[in-house]
Amino acid sequence: MIARFRWTFLFGLGVFLLDRVAKIAVLNHFTLGEARPFIPGIMQLRYIQNTGMAFGFLGDHQWISILLTPVIIAVLLVLLARNVFPCPLCQLTLGGIMAGGLGNWTDRLVYGFVVDMFEFTFFRFAVFNVADIFITVGAVVLIIAYALSEWRADRQRRLKAAESSDE
Repeated sequence: MIARFRWTFLFGLGVFLLDRVAKIAVLNHFTLGEARPFIPGIMQLRYIQNTGMAFGFLGDHQWISILLTPVIIAVLLVLLARNVFPCPLCQLTLGGIMAGGLGNWTDRLVYGFVVDMFEFTFFRFAVFNVADIFITVGAVVLIIAYALSEWRADRQRRLKAAESSDE
């Protein structure tokens, strides 16, 4: 099965390592709350410790995320193994989503908080990290890719049914 999903695994591993490297760099080179320009006028790097989930939700109940993350990853692995998402793009995005979840889960276990660092400067938004990007963008891409894949499969089924009824 590993060979069947090697690209998903490699992509996920790359996401996980990129997330770890970014977080370790921030921990080693920033003080808490410190901000530095990243993309002038658009984004800065600011070291924040997030004890909650998305947007600080359930900040006082981090144990919920610590327990839920492995369950969610296990469910996604089962869905992947059962080929519920057959399109290659869907499978890659699942790798990114799982790796992002694993990256934030690792932070919670090791540090007791999630290291966040990307902050938009042109509007007020949550400070986020590499893992958050892959979880969020991955979920959106997964939904769109899966919907398109199902639409194409349905269209092909209808075409085959029409061809067989013409014979």
